[in-house]
Amino acid sequence: MRYPDLKDKAFLVTGSTRGIGFGIARILLEAGCTVGIHGRAPEAVRNACDRLGATPGRTIALDGDLCDSATAAALPGRFLEQAGRLDGLVNNAGGGRAVAFRGIKPDDWRRTFALNVEAAMQLCQAAYTPLRRTGGGIVNIASLAAHGPGKWMGADYAAAKAALVSLTHSLAFEAARFNIRVNAISPGMIETDMTAALTDAMRRDLGIPLTRLGTPADVGHATAFLLSNASSYITGQVLHVDGGLWQGNP
Repeated sequence: MRYPDLKDKAFLVTGSTRGIGFGIARILLEAGCTVGIHGRAPEAVRNACDRLGATPGRTIALDGDLCDSATAAALPGRFLEQAGRLDGLVNNAGGGRAVAFRGIKPDDWRRTFALNVEAAMQLCQAAYTPLRRTGGGIVNIASLAAHGPGKWMGADYAAAKAALVSLTHSLAFEAARFNIRVNAISPGMIETDMTAALTDAMRRDLGIPLTRLGTPADVGHATAFLLSNASSYITGQVLHVDGGLWQGNP
């Protein structure tokens, strides 16, 4: 087992019915954790739990639209009620569309921020008290778009992820006195349904130094590391999991 100190701990992973979130949940389950599986639709959540095939009781099904403030604020409490403890929060739920700047509508901008930033803020607030008891950790899943022009995504998405990185820094500073560590991961191009349409030529043109797209497991292992005692002196940092893409294309 790669992360023995995570065994029997409990983590809530938002947006974990597919893609990166699903990969994070799988790695945490393999480490012996109880994991909250969250998605908007109840059926998608149930299907994800079934596909993960964990020991009964190790996955906790949680549905709800995080763009709704009340839903976001209540989610950690719902998880805590069923799991009995909360050792960490992974704010993975997010999304956006590749829209030209001139085409962004104010309502679209607000919804992008509601999902990618405001929901994470409310989840962190709700998780703060139980995490003070366990000295747990928070990992925010940002994006390479947070660190420069969105390129592959819209300006609203890039700005929202940049705000999430800023939130990470501020909360890490404030929470350190309670032994709560807060870090972020900025994934690069990861093999998910969002990148499935890329042709071989398009993948080569990305110029990824490691010459491949990442996998959800790559992000999952980085997340487990940041939640484990192996990173006990790391907080307020952003880990790029991108095969060197940002280094080669700043």
